[in-house]
Amino acid sequence: MNRTPDEQLIYDALSRVATPPCDIERAVRRRLAAGIPRQRRALPRRTLLLAAALALFLIIGAAAAGVSGLWQRFWPGAAIPPSAVTAPGVSQTAGDYTLTLEDVMADDSGIILLLSLSRSDGSPIDPDARLSTHSMDIALLADGQSFSGGGMDAPVLSEDGKTLFFCCELADHRLSGGGSLSGRQLTFTADGVAVPLYSSGAFGYQPDEAVSLAPLAGLDIPDLSGMASWNHGADISSAASAIEAQNISISLPLNESFPQYAVRGCAATENGLAVALTEGRSQNGAYVCAGILPEALVDVRTGTRYSMYEGNQLTLPGGGSVILYTFRDCPLTAADLPYLELEVSYQIDKLLSDRPFSLTFTSDQSAALAAAVQADVALDGITLSLTELRLSALDVSFTVENGIDALNLLFDQGAAPVLTLADGSRIATVWQGASGSANGPSSAHFRPQDADGNRIFPDTADIASVSLAGQIIWTAP
Repeated sequence: MNRTPDEQLIYDALSRVATPPCDIERAVRRRLAAGIPRQRRALPRRTLLLAAALALFLIIGAAAAGVSGLWQRFWPGAAIPPSAVTAPGVSQTAGDYTLTLEDVMADDSGIILLLSLSRSDGSPIDPDARLSTHSMDIALLADGQSFSGGGMDAPVLSEDGKTLFFCCELADHRLSGGGSLSGRQLTFTADGVAVPLYSSGAFGYQPDEAVSLAPLAGLDIPDLSGMASWNHGADISSAASAIEAQNISISLPLNESFPQYAVRGCAATENGLAVALTEGRSQNGAYVCAGILPEALVDVRTGTRYSMYEGNQLTLPGGGSVILYTFRDCPLTAADLPYLELEVSYQIDKLLSDRPFSLTFTSDQSAALAAAVQADVALDGITLSLTELRLSALDVSFTVENGIDALNLLFDQGAAPVLTLADGSRIATVWQGASGSANGPSSAHFRPQDADGNRIFPDTADIASVSLAGQIIWTAP
């Protein structure tokens, strides 16, 4: 293969890159863009290094019960209720890759998708290939409504090396109380296939060299600490004008390959010294960069590193945009600029296919239960007035007349529902988040799991009662 000089430069630099098992950069970007009301927690996993005989037994047993053996690849040993699973069998070939939606488990406000990805010619697949990357997004629509919150776990490679199995879990509590996902037309989309590149412990690919901020020392550094709010249009416009007036562009380490990225200025803010970096998407051959992130601001006099705290997007009057980043617990000021360096990472993907996927399906076996309840549960300092309970294999949730602050108190006290099954056994649950308004109503969501933190998928038909803070709040009819 013949590479251009730019492609060779990137290839040589990225040959040292390791790919970790989780996409931490995407979570950071979402926090920078907007607050996430309910943060997805990593799915607890039992070890995948099971004996071959046991794995085969589990898969055969699952198939006999009408549930795909794929569930055992992600939750070995977990009992999956067949009534909660739909097998759409929807598949699409786009370019060199085929994506198949194997199994779905959905309730009123959450869904798990099990997917398989393979090369259309049957050849081995790159084990580092991903659907959700720096530059590639996945999405789910429910009757045309955007469904957000969650993500995709690291895939599992098949024994023959030809298929990657993905587990995608999404939750959107805006749908709570508005009906189940079951029976609705759902569409899963993926922009393509790529390999996201990371340096060890970094948000993306981090070059060895840092960027000196000494050229900023001779500039007029604006003081933006007096702004009333970053959400106020006039303040944002003023900040953007102040950054553009500095009229500087400091090149970053991969400037020859991705020249659009640069340091465009700095400012003093209420959170300390802030640095402005250009943003946007860039492509060089088979490599796509979705943007850059500051890893840390470094004081070369002491070696102290200040990690990124937050960023605010500014649209420059002359065109283009920057993100003004601040750094956690950073006491540095403009006077320190001659001694500061900025470590950055590039959000680079190796593009395998830019052909998008779109899979439309329905999930008709959610087996979720919704029951009206009238129960007052006394906690330390407050009484919760429960009005509804929802049970599914994915989630246990209840609605209260109280505002969301009352549910935060519930979390602080560690109270969570306990499920009692028909055989007398009990299943604990753990807090997953809350949604609602300050004045109510509001809902709290919990996930069933065992004492070791392993996920449990209860069959709602086996639940005899539910208790909260030692009080039974629902009994099966």
